[in-house]
Amino acid sequence: MDRLPIEVREWLYNFVYNERAVAYLKINSQLLIADKGGSVEHYGLSSLCIGKPVAEQLEFMEGLLPCIDLPYHMPMVELPGGRVADLHLYTDNACIWLLFLDATAERDNRQRIQQKAYEMTLLQERERQLNEKLQLMNEALSKTQEGLSREYQRAESLLLNILPASIAERLKADEQIADNHAEVSVLFADIVGFTERARSVGAETTLAILNYFFKAADMLSERYGCEKIKTIGDCVMVVAGLPAARSDHAEALAHYALELRKAVKRERFAGEPLRLRIGIHSGPIVAGVIGKRRFAYDLWGETVNLAARIQTSAEPDEIRISDATHKLLGPNFACDPLAETELRGTGRVRMWRLPA
Repeated sequence: MDRLPIEVREWLYNFVYNERAVAYLKINSQLLIADKGGSVEHYGLSSLCIGKPVAEQLEFMEGLLPCIDLPYHMPMVELPGGRVADLHLYTDNACIWLLFLDATAERDNRQRIQQKAYEMTLLQERERQLNEKLQLMNEALSKTQEGLSREYQRAESLLLNILPASIAERLKADEQIADNHAEVSVLFADIVGFTERARSVGAETTLAILNYFFKAADMLSERYGCEKIKTIGDCVMVVAGLPAARSDHAEALAHYALELRKAVKRERFAGEPLRLRIGIHSGPIVAGVIGKRRFAYDLWGETVNLAARIQTSAEPDEIRISDATHKLLGPNFACDPLAETELRGTGRVRMWRLPA
């Protein structure tokens, strides 16, 4: 080792000082191993024979000498003992020095780094896949929530088309709806000669007329704070004074009747203007929701029955009201008295005509 160039010796000293294994081979001009030393066991070089060609004993040297330009560095060479070394070749006095500097730690560290990088790549790819899957799930969830929201709004809209808002809220709270109302006004209105005229026109025209009539009834219900309870064929039933009580229920329904009669006159059915028969009566009723799957909000009581009979007794374009309703209207409405009339199941009833 003393014959190595001084800079090589210093470098080797630093390498050994840092407790890293070093070995060397001295190769003569005939490319035979002239000497060996250092930690040859560490590198599995104990079996190398001095005086034998180096290329025959170390496969990686075959074809390398004597053409190589020296000094020469060959990093990370796998050795027979399973170690890894950086090889450095130097020339000195017609000899070649082959140095083995342990690089196993660097190799292992590099492999660990590569393994970590590989694992990190896998984790990043997994994260990307999970994020992509999460995004798809979020998009699907968002669409589902939007669909549920639309269906909820649709269900709410349908429910409010069937029930007054306050009744719908009570029904959603699983409350049984059965209420007594001491004072309301009930209206029935139907189209004069509907059945006969419907025979002379097609189904499309008939449905268009009914749609026009019931839309007008709905619109006026909102305007005057009334509730359209139901439709029966070409007849509509409307009430004022529930579900929230109001003292002017008779006046509200009288205004409603006048506007409904005016609204339908703008439309023609089978060549003639639409005309209505309208009847109104005021008094106590029972209101509630019946049914489970196809539930309905309805009214019962003598007030309802009498309002229906007053309507059937009215003349075309006439709004008839009972004496009870007339008393509630007071002087704000100039009504024409009618003779007492015998109504089926009720007896003689005093009624009034509500003029335009």
